[in-house]
Amino acid sequence: MQLLQELPMQQCKGNIFQIQRWSINDGEGIRSTVFFKGCPLRCKWCSNPESWQGKPEVLFFHEKCIACKRCLPVCSQGAISPAGNIIRFAREKCSGCAGCCEVCPTGARKLIGAAVTVEDVLKVVKRDTVFYRESGGGVTFSGGEPFAQPGFLQQLAAACSQLGIDTAVETSGYFDFEQVKDIFAYLDCVFVDIKHMDDAVHMQMTGVSNRKILANIAQISKLHPHTIVRVPFIAEVNANEQNIKKMCDYLKNNTRVAGVELLPYHDFGQSKYSAIGVRGQTFTTPAATEIADANRIISNYGIGIVDFK
Repeated sequence: MQLLQELPMQQCKGNIFQIQRWSINDGEGIRSTVFFKGCPLRCKWCSNPESWQGKPEVLFFHEKCIACKRCLPVCSQGAISPAGNIIRFAREKCSGCAGCCEVCPTGARKLIGAAVTVEDVLKVVKRDTVFYRESGGGVTFSGGEPFAQPGFLQQLAAACSQLGIDTAVETSGYFDFEQVKDIFAYLDCVFVDIKHMDDAVHMQMTGVSNRKILANIAQISKLHPHTIVRVPFIAEVNANEQNIKKMCDYLKNNTRVAGVELLPYHDFGQSKYSAIGVRGQTFTTPAATEIADANRIISNYGIGIVDFK
């Protein structure tokens, strides 16, 4: 069997939904963040719910629709239908052809996601190599879940590494470690989430158990010296002393992580939930004093505090 890294770049395709240039919160320096499409988790606070499905999909922003009906004749799947003075969208019938997006005059319909090659991505990220060098930045692979597309991730990370571009990945940690462990050799930094230490709460809030994630963090941190734990810090979910101390106990006794970064909750992604046909849920951002108290606990355990803001 031919190794993934030996395959020609044009043979390896992946699904992404955005390349964000000039990012400053996804690692050191100025970075380009490549957002992978597809994720095995369904976090109730997710700021990128359009990343959940692995294939391209049409988002429908109802509030922008003026019911002009231009989309009706271009949909061959019967996914769009009139209902009085509104337009209904049956997502399960949509093929993602994007015909409706092209004729919509208000931007109520938007195709999210595209199948791209490694070379397609490199053409974008190489534009900013001078800024990577001057700022100590590079490329960050985010999502979605990058490790859900291991072949594409490995090819892309290897290509960036060969060009001398610093690479980082943001991951949920929910994957089979043995299947992806070779990819870490091409990464300069690994950001991995801990959502909650209680497995039942984690299951309720994300749809998956945290056991595989915690085990993977231990293995990754012993393999990679620049492993940083990120915590989406949410008042009603995990911003409490008991959870933070339980996390620190685990990290101190089982891992070699380089530090922890708390990411205070924000609701920037709320408008996307109705656009993908899902009921969203809002949470509360912890007060500055709660964030400071949590950082103090982490520091008292001898674990480094990371902040890229």
